[in-house]
Amino acid sequence: MSARPSSPGPLGPDQSRPGMPLSARMSVGLLVGLAVLLLLNGLFTLLARDAVVDAFVRAQPDSPRSDAERIVLITLVQAAVFGGLAAVSAAGLARRHNWARWAGLATSAALGLVTLAATFLAGGVAVSTLLLLVLCAAAVASLAARTTAAWTAGPRSRGSD
Repeated sequence: MSARPSSPGPLGPDQSRPGMPLSARMSVGLLVGLAVLLLLNGLFTLLARDAVVDAFVRAQPDSPRSDAERIVLITLVQAAVFGGLAAVSAAGLARRHNWARWAGLATSAALGLVTLAATFLAGGVAVSTLLLLVLCAAAVASLAARTTAAWTAGPRSRGSD
């Protein structure tokens, strides 16, 4: 008998089914990262809403304040919706639900496209926008990986429901 604990090995701790593949772990981590980034951005925007609106008004002096308020509201709703969807997808994927892989894939792809479109319309790129685009692309790639698809499509034990 050895003094150190044995490692779980390639089949996971219960040895009855394969452990989560690297691509699925990356998918969960990336979805959590997107959720945290978006929800924190939404929270900070909400807390500093007047300052954000004022910054938009100063940047576009010819536009009415109501336009700036609308842009901030759209940004808040977008952050809440996509952040919430990414969080739910991450939680479902960690429990090996196939619907969560598809939801995460759709969420990441849609967020990436919306962000890309907004970047072209704005005519400039912020560091946070680049981070968001990289996270979306990595999430789409890891969620679309064969290993993630095979892992979520495989049989689940009753304890993981």
